[in-house]
Formats: sequence, structure tokens, C-alpha cells
Amino acid sequence: MTTTTPGKPGRTVDEAFFRQVLGRHKSLIVDRTNQFGATGLPSAEQLAQSVAFAPQDGSIWLCGQRMMLLQGSAFGAIRRELIEALGLDKARGLLTRIGWQAGARDAAQVSEQWPEGDHASLYSAGPRLHMLEGMVNVEVVRFEIDSGVGHFYSEFLWHNSLEVDEHIAAYGLGGEPACWMEIGYASGYASSLLGRLVVFRELQCRAMGHPACRIVGKPAEQWEDIDVDLAYLDPGDFLSRSTYTSAVDTRVAELDVPADGKQLVGISASFVAASQLLQRVAPTQATVLLTGESGVGKELFAHTLHQASRRQHTPMVALNCATLPENLVEAELFGVERGAFTGAERSRPGRFERANGGTLFLDEIGTLSLHAQSKILRALQEGEIERVGGTSSIQVDVRVIAATNLDLRKEVEAGRFREDLFYRLNVFPIHLPPLRERREDIPLLMSYFLRRFSQRHGRQLAGFSMRLVNALLTYRFPGNIRELQNLVERGVIAASDGEVIDVVHLAEAGAPLIDSAIGLTAEGRLALDSAAPRATAKDTETEQGQSAAEAPELASLQAFFAGQERVLGTSLEEIERRLVRLALDRSGGNVTAAAQMLGMSRAQVSYRLKGS
Repeated sequence: MTTTTPGKPGRTVDEAFFRQVLGRHKSLIVDRTNQFGATGLPSAEQLAQSVAFAPQDGSIWLCGQRMMLLQGSAFGAIRRELIEALGLDKARGLLTRIGWQAGARDAAQVSEQWPEGDHASLYSAGPRLHMLEGMVNVEVVRFEIDSGVGHFYSEFLWHNSLEVDEHIAAYGLGGEPACWMEIGYASGYASSLLGRLVVFRELQCRAMGHPACRIVGKPAEQWEDIDVDLAYLDPGDFLSRSTYTSAVDTRVAELDVPADGKQLVGISASFVAASQLLQRVAPTQATVLLTGESGVGKELFAHTLHQASRRQHTPMVALNCATLPENLVEAELFGVERGAFTGAERSRPGRFERANGGTLFLDEIGTLSLHAQSKILRALQEGEIERVGGTSSIQVDVRVIAATNLDLRKEVEAGRFREDLFYRLNVFPIHLPPLRERREDIPLLMSYFLRRFSQRHGRQLAGFSMRLVNALLTYRFPGNIRELQNLVERGVIAASDGEVIDVVHLAEAGAPLIDSAIGLTAEGRLALDSAAPRATAKDTETEQGQSAAEAPELASLQAFFAGQERVLGTSLEEIERRLVRLALDRSGGNVTAAAQMLGMSRAQVSYRLKGS
């Protein structure tokens, strides 16, 4: 079949479009369905529970997608601006295609969230989601699917259409239907779910004076004069950028997979921005400074950068500076000559020499002493090093990638980091966002880690419960990706084969690890997830009393500040140790995260731990 789009003489759009769409044809998994049933997977209640609100982050989630609440009048204003700027036909086409993309995205998410769902219920999820999203109230008139002959027919009445209300308010009644975006949504949802081009038409519309909007959907080849519909959908142009065909492909950032098989997973704006900076600097020889909280993936970014560089076939040597005792830093970095000190029975190269011709990754560089910093500065400036106990210089060709979870500018101001070294390292900084700022990536990362750990541990899990997805979408993640990775691995181990991983599988020591999310009940009311316990005022008072009893040092400090005691009654060292232990408890034993809470370096926290 080949047709020509009106207004674009000689331009064919159908043939390639139908070929690509029908190539993805899915076998229908119902023999015959005449109406939407009250039961099935997913149900209306399950769809309602897929809504999660995270007001502390300014986020709303629906089936793992970030959503936005927008005033109907604001939508109407945008619609009017488009019509006035583009003209009626072009605005209609644009809004129809936007609706198509929204419907295709919803269909992709529903299919992934409920892979075992029955086809009628999966299809009926589209109108139900459209109602949840506040666009229209859908009444089913007739619905038929027959897998034996590939038959599909769907007829609805749309009541209370937001788009029609705004159109009538602006232009009054007319002779043309006005549910442009909603028609696009219905067509995109059905086409994406069924794997064939389905087109909906609005046969009656309230904007034309009818009591309700009546729409009918059929496979495109069963409509006459399909050119009119395709002119607004413009599938030839739109297909290339529609999630209808790219929803799966765009889930992983377009970066080369490192040789060790690790992947950078993400589609959020902040992650993509960091990935693009990495791609831009990788082919150069510039020094790179990776910044970000502990657990955001700085080491993985460094490995990816090395693999994308011209040095990919040369060594990459990594060193975590925070793990080195002060007296061994110089020997580890620059090597040792035999007899340089007691125990140096043979000469050995340091990290700079071992990375010669390749890349040296210095993690947590902010923890190094000023003396060690000066040695690194000379190596970077001169391109040469000298072993401990040595008398001759050794030329090295090393590209340095440094990483830190500290604000090095503040460290410079505090006198803990050399200013000249900071500027030498800060040639091309890349900030890696914390997981709470890239929540769109959480479902992708969950799926990635689920596959990874299921293979590692020989498990077969059914996926994640919506309750758990919502809870993780609104969780703060102080440990970032590393914490999410550990949670998923814990769930893979704790859940039984064939079971869905739920909140209970992530509990530690019998207590839920994550706060409950604000969700939506089947009746449409906001409510906390009832599965997770809520703290009462009495619980809070009890906890505060227990804390005071268990921490007399802090109680003494509080009394001293309040003027209740003239003498502190405890040593500053005891208060410091208590604060360090408290921060460690809250960070789950993560020393770096605890140091961040206290505004200290990791080395300072480690020192106080040794003294406790």
C-alpha cells in the first residue's frame, strides 16, 4: 500500500511506515473480547496504585514516568498560542503527534510493568490512564479483539474532555472536532500496544454541539480516506523521533560499552549532560576532574572515559587515595628503590610508572595530605617522577583522571587543598548528579541490576512490585547508585524464584529501610502506602528519650548550650566520637558519607574512629 500525504506532492509515507509497524506485530493473547472486564491485569486499582507523589523533590510518578500537573487554563493558553502562531491545521498536527507520543510512552510502560497482563486489560489501561491524567472521562461503547482473524474495533464516548472545554472557551462551537491531542493519544497507545497502525477518528464532538465526543478506532487499512488522518499524524517524519519505535533503544545512554562489559545506564537530563561531556573530552589528553557524592559512579565513569580515549589499549591504573596511610602515599604513587627504608628489599614501580602511556585514576584525591599533593603537582607539571630513595628522574606520560566527593574550592579556602593543584586538576570538570536528582533513571537501573544479579546468583524473579517501585522513586538514596545496587541484590537473594521483589525483601534487621510513598487510592484520594509503618508523636518522643539516654554526651552538650549547666560535663573528644558514631549509623557504615554529614574529611573521621 502506498499513498501520498496531502499538501506534500509525490511524498509517500505509508509503505515504509506500515512495513515497520507490522514488523513489530504482536500475537494477541485473547481469543475474543467484547468489552472491558472488571477483572484482569492490570486492574483499575493497580493503575491507581502506580501513582506516586514526592513533594519533597517536586516529582510525580505514574508507572515509573515523571509527570506534571498543569492547570487546564494554562494548557488552553498553550493551545491557543500554537493555533495563532502556526495556524489551525499545523497546530492540530503538532498536538496530535504530541498526543501520539504520550500514548506510545504509556503503552510501553504498561507493557513493561505488567508483562503477564491480559491483552484486553492492557489495552483498557490506556483509557484508564488517560482518565488518571485528567484529560477525559471514558465510557466504553464497544470493544472487540479477535486474534483468529486479526480483528480490532474500539468505540468510546468521551465526556468532560479538557481539550474540548478549552477549545469551546476560546473559539465557541464550530464544525470541526477538537480532541486533537486525545485522538493522538488513543492512536499512539493502541498502535504501540498492538504492534500495528491503529487510527482513531472523532465522529462526534462536543465542540460541534454534540452531547459527547464519540470516537472509533480501527486498523488504518480498514479506514477510507486514511490520507487525512496520516496528514495530521505525519508518521513518516514522526516515526524517527517517536518513542513508538525508540522506547527501548533510548533507555541506555549512547556510550560505547567498556571492555569489561559495564554499562552507563540512564536517560535523565543531568545524566545525559554528564555523558555528553565525557564523550567530548574522552578523545583529548586533558586532565579530568569527576565530582559528586559517594556512590554516584565516578569510577565507572573514569573507566568509560579511558575506554573511549585514544589510550584504551594502554593500562588504566586506579588508586583510592583515602585507603593509603600517610607514610605509604609517596611510595604507592612514585615507587621505591631497593634499600630506601627498612623492608624495601627490592625496587618496585609506583602507580605513575605502571600507568605510563595510559590513564591514572586517583579516587578521593581530596583526602591526600598537602605534602602528597605537592608531589603530585610536580609530576603533573614536569611529566616526571622520582622514586622514594631514588636519585634520578623518570619521565612518565600519564593522563590523570581525579575524583572527589568534596568541594575542592572549599577545601582550598580552608587550607586543606593546594590551590595550584586544584587548578591543574580542574581542566575539565564533570559533575555526576546524585541519584535523587536523576530519578527517571531509577527504574532503568533497577531493571539493569535485576538482570545482572539474577544471572550472578542463578535466580529467576518476576520483577518488582509497584509499591516497591514507588517507594524507591521517592527514597532519598544517601548511598546513591551503590545503595540501589545493594538493595536490588538483597532483594534478588531474599525473594524466592518466581516471586515479585517487594518492600519486605529489602528490609534490614526486620525494619523497613525506606519511607512509604504518597500514592493514589482507587477512589482517587492521596494516601500513604499502608504497608509501611508511620511514626506517631508518641513514637518520636520515645525515640528522643531513648537517644538522650543512650547519648549522655549529647545531653550534656544540650544542657550546656541551654544554660542549664555551667560546666560542659564531658570532653570534646567524647562528643566528637559520639557524633561520628551517630553519622556512621545514619550512613549505614559509609565513612565517606558520614564525613560529608559532619563537614569533615574521610581521614579525620577515620582518625577519630581509631581513637574510639
